[in-house]
Amino acid sequence: MKTMLLPYSFKKIGWVLFPFMLIIDITNMIMIHTELFELSHGVIHQIYELLSAKSELFTNITIIGSIVCILFISCSKEKVEDEMITNIRQQALLIALYINSAILIITSLMFYHLDFLYVMCYNMFTMPLIFMIIYLCKMWQLKKGVENE
Repeated sequence: MKTMLLPYSFKKIGWVLFPFMLIIDITNMIMIHTELFELSHGVIHQIYELLSAKSELFTNITIIGSIVCILFISCSKEKVEDEMITNIRQQALLIALYINSAILIITSLMFYHLDFLYVMCYNMFTMPLIFMIIYLCKMWQLKKGVENE
């Protein structure tokens, strides 16, 4: 069966870029939802002014960059790709779908109007992020079990 996975080298690229994208995403969320950066002085204030002037472009870059990094990490082949890893990948995807659906149902009952729009924007990241976390945990458990035997 042919899989549509990325080469193993993409996983390394994803891991190199992911921490930077995570920091930028968190900074962007803080900038959008608080006035912390507007009250700052010096270099931080200059960076904030530059980024707020290009806010839409900056937001798009962070969204696209984060999703691409997560996909590079999650959807790249392992060094040894076999049926067990394919099964783990499938289970992680199904569990992520269930968890994401539960989060979506709960948040749709809790948030309304513009707050719901913000939740939906962040919900773009939850499915691939949950999949990545579950997949990596299951792979860690598999490797730990193999090392113990």
